[in-house]
Amino acid sequence: MKLPIRLIGAAAFVAAMSGLLIALSGPAGDGPAPAALAAQDQAAQARQATPAEQELPPGIDPRTPTGQTAEEAIAAHMVAAEGPEQPIPFSHQFHSQELRMQCEYCHGGTESSVVAVIPAVELCMGCHRIVGAQLEPIVRLRGYWERGEPVRWEQVYKTPDFVQFPHRAHIRSQVECEECHGKVEEMDRVYKFASLKMGWCLDCHWAEGEETDVATDRLLTEEFPPPPTPEGRQPHGLYPRAIDTKYASNRGPIDCTACHY
Repeated sequence: MKLPIRLIGAAAFVAAMSGLLIALSGPAGDGPAPAALAAQDQAAQARQATPAEQELPPGIDPRTPTGQTAEEAIAAHMVAAEGPEQPIPFSHQFHSQELRMQCEYCHGGTESSVVAVIPAVELCMGCHRIVGAQLEPIVRLRGYWERGEPVRWEQVYKTPDFVQFPHRAHIRSQVECEECHGKVEEMDRVYKFASLKMGWCLDCHWAEGEETDVATDRLLTEEFPPPPTPEGRQPHGLYPRAIDTKYASNRGPIDCTACHY
């Protein structure tokens, strides 16, 4: 008895689909129905329309394309005077300005990671299996992907092993990427924008705190007020007593253990 039931179910499905097709096509000889024609027109208009602008994160200015081609971006990377030459001439300017890609597409997860996130080759090939596949650098990129090898990018920024720089803490405090990395979206080849020396970091941490600074001592002291400094503390020590005079009022923590732990 199972076979007839299945045949009946199949027949019902075919009949239902036939009715749907007839309803879409309209009466015989009359051509497509108005609803079907309208859907086709909308699809054609969508294909011709300019891609919709992405909603930009707070603090990021809209980017204006310069009309640069992929070939021009590759050439500009090769002749750039600053920054190390990379195994693949990747242009941040072309991808962010011309293609209007957001930083988080390739560097997603940086807001929750201690270290910066470098995209895997698989992410690149998600686009470049089709886009720009004939370009010589993309042919090289495809070679890495087929061999299952990561791209050995030349490191631009490096802090000493005894210095901790958690990206997530700075992003949570709404520190803009360009404060440390410069305007990467305008670079033909990424170069070292900031020295990352201790004095450079402290210049920022010593700045006046703001309400958006969620990774500072200020928020901790609001909930857990520190005890008063004992009279005569460290009169002749390595750190003067004045080190506590601005505690919790500046932009970032200034105690040694904030970066050296």
